Amino acid sequence: MGVNRWFLGVLSVCCGLALSAWAADGTIQPLESIEQQVHEFVLAQYRDRAEPPEIQSRKLDPRLRLPKCGAALEAFLPDGAKLVGNTSIGVRCSGPRPWSIYQRINVRIFDQVMVASRFLTKGTVLAATDLRAERRDLSILTSGYETRPENLIGKRSRRALAAGIVISPQAVKTVPPIKEGETVTLVIRQGGMEITSSGVALSDAELGQRVRVRNETSKRVVEGTAAADHRVEVGR
Repeated sequence: MGVNRWFLGVLSVCCGLALSAWAADGTIQPLESIEQQVHEFVLAQYRDRAEPPEIQSRKLDPRLRLPKCGAALEAFLPDGAKLVGNTSIGVRCSGPRPWSIYQRINVRIFDQVMVASRFLTKGTVLAATDLRAERRDLSILTSGYETRPENLIGKRSRRALAAGIVISPQAVKTVPPIKEGETVTLVIRQGGMEITSSGVALSDAELGQRVRVRNETSKRVVEGTAAADHRVEVGR
């Protein structure tokens, strides 16, 4: 079904097509006023942004005949619609002869986002030099993005990242206090005594999480609880 037929169908359901007599007595709502209302509505949603959005509108069918609204037109975002990418914006008239219509638009929002400045292998702990800002179209970044480098610095990449790729929040993870292969201090408590020894963590661990450690002295593998300052506590 063509675009024009689609719009005619929408109007026939929402408000009914106006009679040709409306055109004769000058009571037709100018389509330009509807399109302008849509444009102003979208701009208002992004008024706090430094760079305004780019808005491409699909023209309304010039054959449409709507009764001139006796009240101020009201633009709205339909349920389930979004204000970025390909979307629809509604305009309603609440006057004596009410009607509603929807216009298809494409909204592009640009911002400076963080991308990889070089090829990053899986497991790289990100530093400031691994990042750079680039202007990108946010409407196509469906996996997310970061605009602040401090939200990424110190985190570890979950997978290899090519130079120039946008780094999404899902592409990184927090570096745990204890990392696999890292030297830790084993704190062994037995019978009121506390013995410390050096060990190697056999997996990553968050604070309070159980982790297996190979004792460097005895070569035995023990399990303890990850604690602050690269310590693993065994026993009570």
